[in-house]
Amino acid sequence: MHGYAEIPSRLSEFLAPLVDKQRLIDEISEPLGASAPIMFETAQRLCDDGHGGDCRAYHSIWQYLRHSGAWHAIRNDGALFVAAAEKLAREGRLTRALISGAADYSMLAHVAHGAMRGHAQSVIDVLDQCETSLHLNRWYAAERDVTINTFKSAALSFAPDNRYDLICTHSFLSWQPFADRPLLFKKWGEWLRPGGRLCFSDRVSSVDTPFDATARRQRIERLAEEALARVADQEMKLPCTETAFADLIRKFGMRFHADQRAMPKELIETWAAEAGLVTDLALPLAEALPGAGTPSLLSQPRSDRVRMWFQFSRP
Repeated sequence: MHGYAEIPSRLSEFLAPLVDKQRLIDEISEPLGASAPIMFETAQRLCDDGHGGDCRAYHSIWQYLRHSGAWHAIRNDGALFVAAAEKLAREGRLTRALISGAADYSMLAHVAHGAMRGHAQSVIDVLDQCETSLHLNRWYAAERDVTINTFKSAALSFAPDNRYDLICTHSFLSWQPFADRPLLFKKWGEWLRPGGRLCFSDRVSSVDTPFDATARRQRIERLAEEALARVADQEMKLPCTETAFADLIRKFGMRFHADQRAMPKELIETWAAEAGLVTDLALPLAEALPGAGTPSLLSQPRSDRVRMWFQFSRP
């Protein structure tokens, strides 16, 4: 095994050997320098804020934040998604995968990389409400010769014409209305083939997290300051003035104004069980990937709110 030296032994039952974070970043080599200005321009034309939040600000700056290193996104736990896809691919069980919600093409890059490592020719469907995200996924697929289909739909309205071997998502569940989350698991369960896997990471907490506007604004200002400093250090060309870029960060950071309901690990496992799914793995990210990285600046630091990796399977 290359990569992390101390991995819980039960991971090997469900995942391929994990690749070291920096090695994986180098292997995938996301074209962020090329795609960031494309996503910014696309967001101005295609983002539709009708489904809630400030989608245009979010997608305008998302890849610049990632390219500068101010935002971690999937890279902190990307090795797990790659390993899940690779495991199924090596077993000859990865013909069709679904990405359920996509900020950009990063999840596609990781799932496709896992399929490639496992020598599988997979078709990957990408589902999202925003045409900007789907456009970026099509762009990446064309650049890297990945076979994909894209679907513009809310997850609960989606009706695929096939079942999947693997469904992946990242930081998606906690953005859904709380009452919809059990139904979302039922949908995911229905979309999986027997033996199929549902993999995601999200933050869990046993207590409610009230929205604190003052603390959020303070974190946004730190994020804007750090992002602009990184941009300057790296001599990155922004698509707008620094003042406009900082304003977009503020809109992006304040797009969600609700308290977070308690969502402990046990509740997530209950939703999955009610959907007919079996828990394979439910581990804190720090246990699954020691040294995976620190949270991004907008994450509210709380000892009772940790990021976890989940994998469920359909019998």
